Order: sequence, then C-alpha cells, then structure tokens
Amino acid sequence: MNQTPIESSRKKRAAGKPAHFWTPGQTLRIAFLSGDQAFKDAVKAAASNWLPHINLKFDFVEGESGDIRIQCDPGVYWSVIGNNALLFEEPEPTMRLSPDLRFPAFFAANVMHEFGHALGAEHEHLHPESNIPWNKPAVYDAHDVDEDADEDSYARQSVDERYFNLLDASDFDYSPYDPKSIMHYAVRQSWTHGDFKIDLNMVLSEKDKAFMAKTYPYADAQTA
Repeated sequence: MNQTPIESSRKKRAAGKPAHFWTPGQTLRIAFLSGDQAFKDAVKAAASNWLPHINLKFDFVEGESGDIRIQCDPGVYWSVIGNNALLFEEPEPTMRLSPDLRFPAFFAANVMHEFGHALGAEHEHLHPESNIPWNKPAVYDAHDVDEDADEDSYARQSVDERYFNLLDASDFDYSPYDPKSIMHYAVRQSWTHGDFKIDLNMVLSEKDKAFMAKTYPYADAQTA
C-alpha cells in the first residue's frame, strides 16, 4: 500500500488463490534488507499474530536471502501476494513497510495486513460478495481522477483495481465476506451511498484466523 494501508493498499482476502499459497508446514525465511532494530522488533511482533492460526513458521534473518524480503520504505505499505515472492530475484524486496512507529497499533495493523498478503490473502473489500454501495464519483474525486476519464487511463484503472474490480469467484478460495477483516480497506461514508462505512480494522478478525487456519492446516486437522 502506498497510502494508508486499509484505505489504499490492502483481492478476495478472506480469500486467496490456491496457487499462491505456501506449503503447510513450511518455514518461511524472512529477510530484513534494511531498518533499525526497533523497526525489526515491531515487525516481528505484529507479524507473529498470524502464527497461532497457521501451520507455518517464520524465520527472521538478516541479509539479502529470504523467501520474503522486507525493505524499510517511508510512507509505503505493500507486499507481493503469497509465493509469487519466489518470482522476484534476490535481493529485490517482496514487501515494503514504512518505519514510522509513532502509532504502534496503526503500524501493527499495517504489518498484519501486508503479511496477510504475503500469506496469499487478497483484499477483502474486493470479495465477490462485498456489495459495497460505492459512490464512484466521490472516490474518483478523492484520488484526483476525472469521473469522465477514459476507462483505459492509468489513473482510472488504478482506482478501479484498488476499490471496484471484484475478484473472480471461480479463481479463488474464499470464506463469507468479512467487513471486520484486517484485509479490508477502511471505507469512508462520503465514498458510499447511504449510511455505509467501515472503520480501519486494527486486529485479525475471527474469520481471518479461520480462513488462514483452513489454508494452512496441521495434518490432524486435514484428516479430522
């Protein structure tokens, strides 16, 4: 996410494409390409909120070699989806996180969101069943895009992909739509019709946990 996470950079994320998932039981090597110790400690603490719910391990390492490679990048929150990270050559980063630790809960929410992406989750507001009553002109205006801009223009396509283009249900595994998902953008009331709004989600929802537990099960859960 290049703006605020939940509002800008957070695809069917209590939803995900099976081909993008890691192998249950795998240990993911997570390399820090930059950042001071306080940043690294805060990332580890926030990312580890996923661990009780998944059959994966995180091995945080220094250096340029890792399945996931984190670049400290002021003002940016962004991640490659799942094992697509393996398509990026080392030492190219597969995740970028802002080092701003002034608001710890906000930082942690962004890290959990980006690690959700890294685990294969998509943006929840793009869930096939989300039915958000978007006021599209208001969203375009907030992003300095002319409502009448050519549909092929980069600026309009960027907004459409970020907010409006729902995921193809035939391509993804997903659970019921979850407005409380950490993978959901905040939705301003002024960007919708009626009384609809969603505040920034700051913690993993129960559906987030259940979706990832199903995606990365333990052997006994698979045979139960």
